[in-house]
Amino acid sequence: MTGANNQVQTKRKTKVGRVVSDKMDKTIVVSVERLARHPLYKRVIRLTTKFKAHDELNDAHTGDTVMIEESRPLSATKRWRLIEVVARAGTHGSTSEIVADEEATTEAIHSAAHPGRTHDDDSAGSDGSDAESADAAAADDDDAVTADATEGGPA
Repeated sequence: MTGANNQVQTKRKTKVGRVVSDKMDKTIVVSVERLARHPLYKRVIRLTTKFKAHDELNDAHTGDTVMIEESRPLSATKRWRLIEVVARAGTHGSTSEIVADEEATTEAIHSAAHPGRTHDDDSAGSDGSDAESADAAAADDDDAVTADATEGGPA
């Protein structure tokens, strides 16, 4: 068994987050967001966790989106290392990609908050006619108040 080629494949955890600080030498602070359901109120909330990661070349800067991987302890609080810079701050490509990501996130939040319902079911019932009639009623009330003030002013 001395010549056996046994490679142990361990899968290390990776996370994608945004750099919130790069002020330390060879260290960045990465904020990772996740969605979770509140235990009491059952509302989907956004939780953030900050990780300190090793950046050997000081390549990442504040605002960059980066991928980090867990590693052995590198210092008292540093347990992650930078794998790659996914997107630089201010260079996110076209706006359609951002809108598509936002719609997907909105849909994920909606499906988690309302299991069994689709987003189309909510918008099918309201065609905007109720809002128009409410605006018209508010305008009539405003006209009546101004008419009363001009007719019966102080003598």
